[in-house]
Amino acid sequence: MAARPGEFTLTGWLDPVFDYFAKQADIPLADYTAVAGAEGIGASIEFITDLFTKGLLNKAINFLVGITSAGYGIWGKPTPQRLRRELITLGQHALTRVVDMKPSDALELRQSIDTLVEGLRLGDTSRVAEALLRSPEELRQMLSALGAPVSPAPPELPSAPLAPPLVRPTLEGAPPAAPLPAPPAPPLPPSAPLFRATSDSFQPPAPTVAKRLFRETLG
Repeated sequence: MAARPGEFTLTGWLDPVFDYFAKQADIPLADYTAVAGAEGIGASIEFITDLFTKGLLNKAINFLVGITSAGYGIWGKPTPQRLRRELITLGQHALTRVVDMKPSDALELRQSIDTLVEGLRLGDTSRVAEALLRSPEELRQMLSALGAPVSPAPPELPSAPLAPPLVRPTLEGAPPAAPLPAPPAPPLPPSAPLFRATSDSFQPPAPTVAKRLFRETLG
């Protein structure tokens, strides 16, 4: 039995796809499509979240989708029965992805939490984004693994060559330091001109006063 006209469903548009399988399984078409279609919708949501998010954010989105869908399907009494069955199936699919983790998922979740805590502590928004979202390189690798045509990563620009490290002088094996130049000698004081003594110009020095008085007394 297909969806009734005017009844809102998530999987009504998939009835023609699952009609053959529902007849072969002898299950009402609405029940078969509600379960199989909701599982397919849940897998599509899971694929999109895995493609763009990781770690803690990925688990949080699955938990919110699961708890909202399952809760509305269980306690939403005015909701049509088929839609409730779809929501419960979708919610269970999302909630099982929160607790069902491969070893690689557990490692990624741990790294995401550590990076997120470090980014919040340092106030580094780039670290927070790195902890929750896929980087362009990760997204490119995932699409390439799925066979999607992916443009190659732009080549990295060559970085400027690093300056050679400064050589610290050591005492061992170092050549002897050149002696400092001697300071210039101070200029000599001006000297009095020297005259050469001759027989005409030479005069003996005058006797002292005491000798002159002594000679005058004796004489």
